[in-house]
Amino acid sequence: MDLTRWASALVVAVCVLMLVRLVLPAPKRARLDQRVLGWWRQAPKVLSRRWHALRHGRRHRVDAERLARDAIERARKTTVERDGNVIKPDAFNKGPRKPH
Repeated sequence: MDLTRWASALVVAVCVLMLVRLVLPAPKRARLDQRVLGWWRQAPKVLSRRWHALRHGRRHRVDAERLARDAIERARKTTVERDGNVIKPDAFNKGPRKPH
């Protein structure tokens, strides 16, 4: 769809919303107005967060994946004693370091 179709669809949606608002009784109209006003006030914050997520989300995800791979490789390379699926490092088998 091109830009003119999106713009016309937006205009039609706004017109339908305004028509529905005119049909509603006064209390429901006031609630609808408050809800739309709340959305309007929150829109810049929401758009800013989404823009930030689009710009920086992939970079952070890639960094996190790289760090996780590095941690897994370090864990695989260390020599440890295993008891089933429990890893027991050699340092734990030496006993307590400080007598209490």
